[in-house]
Amino acid sequence: MAPETTQAAPLQGPLPATHAVARGETLWSIAQLYFNDPLLWPEIFRLNTALIEDPHWIYPGEVLNLAGPLGVAQAPTDTTGVSVQVTPGGDTVRARNPGDTVSVAALDTSLRDTTLLEAPPPATEESYRTIFDRPRSRTVDVQNVLRAYANQPYRPLRRGEFYAAGFLTEREHFPWGRVIGTIKKPSIPRLTERSTAYQFEQVVLEPPPKVAYHAGDSVLIVRVDRPQTDWGEVVVPVGVARVTEVGRKQMLAEVLLQFGRIHEGQLVLPLEPFKDPGELRPTPVEQGLHAHVIDQRDQHPLTISQEVIFLDRGRADGVVLGDVFQIYTGQPGT
Repeated sequence: MAPETTQAAPLQGPLPATHAVARGETLWSIAQLYFNDPLLWPEIFRLNTALIEDPHWIYPGEVLNLAGPLGVAQAPTDTTGVSVQVTPGGDTVRARNPGDTVSVAALDTSLRDTTLLEAPPPATEESYRTIFDRPRSRTVDVQNVLRAYANQPYRPLRRGEFYAAGFLTEREHFPWGRVIGTIKKPSIPRLTERSTAYQFEQVVLEPPPKVAYHAGDSVLIVRVDRPQTDWGEVVVPVGVARVTEVGRKQMLAEVLLQFGRIHEGQLVLPLEPFKDPGELRPTPVEQGLHAHVIDQRDQHPLTISQEVIFLDRGRADGVVLGDVFQIYTGQPGT
């Protein structure tokens, strides 16, 4: 659109209902043309918001609506000025009227507008809501919930669940190390002799004889809970640490994960690598592998959700991470 370089003369006569945009016109010039005031261009834009998206861009051929609740008082074109007389040789300025009488023109009833103007619409409250703040219907909310429920990712086993589960020793010998204590001096005097280590703190470890650790190795810190008949002892993990410095007889490690209280006297074991099973979903099989519940890791009267239990089947029987067993009482199928 070519910029406007001339100012249109005010239109004389009644205000038309519409105006066809010509080349070079703007809302500024159209307001000057019809209302004798270019600052009234927002009123034209308000009447044509269904047609104009950006008030700075209008195009030739567009028909703008001018008939609306808009009343503009136009100033008279001819005004009689007051002559000013300057007194010679002084600083005073004296105004002089052209006459002592004022003539009053008869009221022209033909110029009286008998059309009732509609009340202006209420001012809309300005808001700066984003697309995230827009109200959603109840149907959209229900669809979003169902979509999230149907398409949720399935993780058969997570890394933290694998390391925190625990195991049975099955009467095997493990290269146990030992936690010596923490290197951080407690700010509050403790009443017990045991020192507790927390996440991201340094602990001193004593490796077993003839076992070499290197900086960057990961270890599992555990406690032996109780013996289990025919299955060795119940081992409960309390944390995972990474070796940061190796000495001649001891080494330093930083606690990365914490599942329970870590203190001196607990045992240390090399961390078993975790093989992520991915997002594979279990497939039901007929006449699958049967197992028996040996015991639960924590001694509770009732076994609830998220409780760890031990079965008498393992890797030698083809069990892999992510397999799902159905627990029932009595005979199969009852």
